Amino acid sequence: MSEDIRGPLTTGAPAATLRVSGLQIELVRIPPGEFSMGSSVNEEGHAPNEEPVRRVHISKAFYLGQFEITRGQYRAVMGTAPGSPEGDALPVSRITYADALEFTRRLSGMANIEVHLPTEAQWEYACRAGSQTRYYSGSSEAELRRVAWYSENSEEKAHTVGQKPPNAWGLYDMLGNVWEYCADFIEDYATMPYTDPVGRITPRHGAMRGGGWMHGSEKCRAATRLISDDMFGGAGFRIALSVDSLK
Repeated sequence: MSEDIRGPLTTGAPAATLRVSGLQIELVRIPPGEFSMGSSVNEEGHAPNEEPVRRVHISKAFYLGQFEITRGQYRAVMGTAPGSPEGDALPVSRITYADALEFTRRLSGMANIEVHLPTEAQWEYACRAGSQTRYYSGSSEAELRRVAWYSENSEEKAHTVGQKPPNAWGLYDMLGNVWEYCADFIEDYATMPYTDPVGRITPRHGAMRGGGWMHGSEKCRAATRLISDDMFGGAGFRIALSVDSLK
């Protein structure tokens, strides 16, 4: 089931479609709930900024892009995009965090709704989709290979979105393909609040999640997190919408 979010919103609808000026973006409704954020020191690939593991409550449903924003979608909003039009089905990448924010600002104006990046907590909650393993598909590298493009199977390039199986909530490419920006960066898991944590927000830097086609399996875990750095290349992203903003 899909709906046009500019029209009446059907409570509990599992999906939505944003249509504006010839642009179409599919979204999935993520239900409220709880999960364990981060990874234990025993997890292969674990990094110190993923601890301590904390129980987190996402108090409200939200919509998240079913796919990473493509070059074509980015070009439709921004006027230009990295790469040639022949690659418009590929996820946009090599853009800065500020570029991603500008995309959400412009799309918000075009659609007359508030479009934003997901928070780190929202992203990891949606990525895990009820799982607590290294990857939402399991803990072995074979299970990652099944759902993600990463260094071992990507042939050193990004791939058209949606070619691998989705997670349990119907989200594609949450791991691998291209890194994804989040709205914030949580500096200390030990002190973040239990309900809807939001970390540091700045105009130029946010968390990067999910890993990418150029990285090994340890960087494509659900808990992996980096902070953006414009000096060393950009990333991609997917959009989020608050259910409250659509009422």
